[in-house]
Amino acid sequence: MYKITWDKETGGVLLHSRIVEGTLGVSPRPVFYEELDLLGLDKLGWSYPHAEEPIMWAVNKQYWYCGVRLFDAKGANIYTKPTLEMQPGVEPMALEPVDVKTMLQRTSDLMFVLENEAIEFIRDTYLAYAKVNKTYDKADANKLDFEAMAERVEKKSKQRMAVVKQDCDSFDIMPLATAEKEGKRVLLSTKIDRFIASFSGGKDSQVVLDLCTRAIPPTDFEVIYSDTGYELPPSLALYKDVEAYYKKKFPSLRFLTARNHESVLNYWDKIGTPSDNHRWCCSVMKTAPLYRMLMSGTDKRQKFLAFEGVRAEESVSRSEYNRIGKGVKHKFVINARPILNWNTTEVFLYLFEHDLHINSAYRVGKPRVGCLLCPFGSPWDDMIVNNCYSSNLKPFLDRIESNAISRKIPNKKEYIAERKWKLRGSGKFSETKTSVSFSSSSNKWQTIVKSAEKELFTWFPVLGKYSIKEKQESIIGELEFKHEIYHFEIRFGKDKNDFTFTLYDNNNIQLRYYLRRIINKTAYCINCEACELECPTGALSVYPKVGIDKDKCVHCLKCLEYHNVGCIVADSMIKPTTINLSNMKISKYGTFGIHQEWVDQYLTDTDSFWEDNFLGVKQVPSFKAWLKDAEIIDEKSKLTPFGELCVEINRETPTLLWELIHINLAYNSPLMGWFSSSVGFNTEIGRKDLDKLALEYFQQTFKETTITYAVQALVQTFKYSPIGEDLRQFVSQDTKGISFQRIPYNDLSPEAVAYSLYKYAEQKGIKMLRVFDLYRPEEVCGVYREFGISKAELQKKLRFLSSDKNRVLVAELSMGLDHITLRDDLDQLAVIKSLLQ
Repeated sequence: MYKITWDKETGGVLLHSRIVEGTLGVSPRPVFYEELDLLGLDKLGWSYPHAEEPIMWAVNKQYWYCGVRLFDAKGANIYTKPTLEMQPGVEPMALEPVDVKTMLQRTSDLMFVLENEAIEFIRDTYLAYAKVNKTYDKADANKLDFEAMAERVEKKSKQRMAVVKQDCDSFDIMPLATAEKEGKRVLLSTKIDRFIASFSGGKDSQVVLDLCTRAIPPTDFEVIYSDTGYELPPSLALYKDVEAYYKKKFPSLRFLTARNHESVLNYWDKIGTPSDNHRWCCSVMKTAPLYRMLMSGTDKRQKFLAFEGVRAEESVSRSEYNRIGKGVKHKFVINARPILNWNTTEVFLYLFEHDLHINSAYRVGKPRVGCLLCPFGSPWDDMIVNNCYSSNLKPFLDRIESNAISRKIPNKKEYIAERKWKLRGSGKFSETKTSVSFSSSSNKWQTIVKSAEKELFTWFPVLGKYSIKEKQESIIGELEFKHEIYHFEIRFGKDKNDFTFTLYDNNNIQLRYYLRRIINKTAYCINCEACELECPTGALSVYPKVGIDKDKCVHCLKCLEYHNVGCIVADSMIKPTTINLSNMKISKYGTFGIHQEWVDQYLTDTDSFWEDNFLGVKQVPSFKAWLKDAEIIDEKSKLTPFGELCVEINRETPTLLWELIHINLAYNSPLMGWFSSSVGFNTEIGRKDLDKLALEYFQQTFKETTITYAVQALVQTFKYSPIGEDLRQFVSQDTKGISFQRIPYNDLSPEAVAYSLYKYAEQKGIKMLRVFDLYRPEEVCGVYREFGISKAELQKKLRFLSSDKNRVLVAELSMGLDHITLRDDLDQLAVIKSLLQ
């Protein structure tokens, strides 16, 4: 919060309320003798006392003493200590500890303001919610939730609403803008069942805990420590010391420890090594056990207010946090962050001032105290842990080394030293026997599951009511979802853990979206408890076995929305998709679709368009990508033979032009190809539904943001080109453009039919086909998938093409025949040229 400069007299720091000469850009951390010993400074001729006070300060890996930069530490990793690079002119010397007492005197005024503001924040937050609790009790309205009411009003009014406290100690709901204009006190006024202080063993949570004891009666909050199984030994020791310290001062203050029912190493074997993309450890080992413990012994879902030591300085994402936030990770938790704007130096000054225990991990140089081994840690952290807590690290390091050996990593030591183990993106190298595959056609959706962890009906009840009839080798059933009935069938393999699930009447995208998540949970669930917290009614219990109370379950589906694929284990263990990714580049369009006016201008002036056009800088590469997929330009942005033909077609028959463009995009654009093969006709679809459908298809290949941006580009294509409304591929069903339908387009020109048939045949490597082939449920391309043309209308076009004087195909459609024979001397381009003569 404050600006920092060096205090050369004390060897410490000074605080300032504004920028002054010598202000540091990064807040320094204190450096103790233990860290200097670890770095081997004493072996280089330097001397310093083994004192409790810090000796110097570190700014990143630069070491400063009395305002002078002495040396930098470089090159540390899990196997190697850093080398110390001395600054020019610096020679070994005798170092004295920081004069902490004088430093604290010189910083006391500003620290007094800082800590008292934090105390006031904690007290005000506590009192605000405590008063809400009393209001609830007095009114006997325990089921009332002001925030839930505000959310409902927001949905109806389409504007941000706020809960405000009135002068008469009552509450009201009004537009947020009005509340701010009138100076009303805006409250997050959900009734709180329990106030807690989250303790991690780190300096930040330590300060918050001490501030809470100065602001809240010790009978009104609890201290919670989550033992993840990864804990640094000094963190566990510190927790015991802290508990003893505060128990002596406040005997009524409760301390609770939460642990998962299973060891973290067992989860490593079951879920895979935590990684950048799969940071399951926090949810499974920390959050889930913590709140499950707090909720035990009660029939209702409690709500908590957690005072936590999160600080904006720690990361870019945390810098965007609000000081109070509801539902950041879980809807039943309100997070209050008293020291959000404090810097590292101020935190240590508070610990020094109040003579609080300091985690010894900080004294050996750990900038932050967390787990023994974390994918978000650094080589510096690894170096300290392996040198100071090697026996505790060994089981985890052994697992990583074993994985490297089994994967035949050529340089195992380099792989681990450079932390490449944390780059795991899937379950590709896992030993799990579980596998899931999905397929979809116009009339059914199917999945094949091998070696599922659970039986299918374990998780099935969350979707809705269902009924089944068991046969010898299968089950047929009906499921009620969103007030409609859907039919399904299950065929089992050698046992109930191998099965094929088939959903018929495949026209509900939402149902497919949630069924996929049900299948993932069925296949991979290991009772980790993470999703249990999302259940708002307490209907779901995961450990020791999955149980769903059908009387309590309201089918809100929140347990399925918990993670990317519905299950945190599935997300980590699913193996990469087997889809051919050679042309799967969906980010090339940015968020821009192909516009009719762009195409018109380009085809009108192909020679100078790229030098003189009205497109934005980011629109140009997007437009080129669409034109390449439409086969109008080549890789060098030059007009293709098809593009040359398009110049002529655009002048005479622009509708045909867009029919041909759409056909080419269906084959060359992964987005349009997916849309043509996956979205049925005469099915109403919302914009969010389209995102969900795309995520279902692309999520094992691309990040969620990449997919949603690509869908935005596709929607723009429908909106700004004839493909959407004129060709009936994305027809708006309301004035606000929220709901759409894909409607069969029967006015397709004979030329486009012929072009599509020749393109289809070329891809298949055939010259003879049947009308039946084009309408098979499993077919993903062809004229029906592209336009939805009815069989009767297609046969009319075929008869015309077969009887035309310039016959380009032979159609045998009588006497029960539906054969189409294409000419050997024509291809897709030649057939268009022939028909346009």
